[in-house]
Amino acid sequence: MKWAVLAICCTVQVSCDGTCLGGFPELDVQADDAGFSVRISPKHGQGLDSVWLANWLKEHTQWLKNVFFKYGAVIFRGFSIPDALAFEQVALALLRDLERVYLGTSPRSSINGTTYVHTAADFDPHRTVPVHLEMSFRSKPPATQMFFANKVDQWKGGETPLTDFRGVWEQLRENPEWQLKFGNGKVKYIRNMDDCSAVGHFDPLVQKCWQKMFKDEKDVMQKCADEDFNCTWGASNKLTLSNVQPFVRKHPITGDEVWFNHINVLHKDSMAADYARTSHLWGGLVQVWPLALSFYYRALFGLLDFFVPEKELGSTAVFENGEVFSKKELSEMKAAIHANTIQHAYAAHDVVLVDNLRVGHGREIYLGGKGSRQIFTAWSNEYPQSWQQDAVLDTQDATLGDV
Repeated sequence: MKWAVLAICCTVQVSCDGTCLGGFPELDVQADDAGFSVRISPKHGQGLDSVWLANWLKEHTQWLKNVFFKYGAVIFRGFSIPDALAFEQVALALLRDLERVYLGTSPRSSINGTTYVHTAADFDPHRTVPVHLEMSFRSKPPATQMFFANKVDQWKGGETPLTDFRGVWEQLRENPEWQLKFGNGKVKYIRNMDDCSAVGHFDPLVQKCWQKMFKDEKDVMQKCADEDFNCTWGASNKLTLSNVQPFVRKHPITGDEVWFNHINVLHKDSMAADYARTSHLWGGLVQVWPLALSFYYRALFGLLDFFVPEKELGSTAVFENGEVFSKKELSEMKAAIHANTIQHAYAAHDVVLVDNLRVGHGREIYLGGKGSRQIFTAWSNEYPQSWQQDAVLDTQDATLGDV
């Protein structure tokens, strides 16, 4: 990823070289050339810890707000943040209303000693997670999400792709057919969840049993009512969740239209395409592994097509009327997503702050033991309160220069 220096000043709009940070030690602030992420690091290798960063976030919330909504993702690198508890304190300095309820599709675990921190995804190293906006199938998904690189000792891969879904929709709607069909259309999500006592099977879209998401059947019905999910029970205590949401939503702060849905995660054709992309990115001899995985998932879902209707797979997404997406539509969607994606390769103890109403995230496969890569996450359904109270948004509070 290429970066350009972003010179900032924390007082009035006066051009400076990045040293006038209100008495705080100097920071390097850089913007990536794709235009939707910024990296902030201690300058000259200064040992700034999680307490310093938490205080800095509180003191510079207005500047951070402008940068956050202009770019969409902010990466804090090189700070001394030793563990999940320190990460949680940094997150709470900015986001006072962190959430504990997770209704997403990936298996997650809470981290001992913390209240709000979870693993990002409890998958084996070979499992990819297609890029998505966190819980975008909900009427009120998280507004902000943070990631923490607790451990990054894998040999190859393991990046978190970051995708500008505003750019995805800008690209897709250049085709008038997309604007007409998807601009005001709606998508129907179907998630089939087995009872935890059920015997496992070969459908990789069945990612966790329903007791991993809900406490009991009473909790199922309560959350389904709260979330406007249609919940039905089938044979062997199988739970089906379905709901309808728009393909495109308007960002509540910037007013930009965003390709805002979970198709890329829930559709059966998605993973094979992502493995193929990873193979291309890796190159060399190691590309054989993701390429083999791409062939495997194409063959597996091709076989399942003969025996399992698409709506009975672990998950799927279709048009509101039940019509399935064409191969051409899925291919064009994938192309737009890949064209608006950057690969964020973690450094140890990175903290990444993401505008979940615009910038999506995913997970690349990696080579190494399962414990060699540990990424934690915390999220909030809201933006920081001060950002919502102050409607003034000045995305020009920064000047770009050459490296």
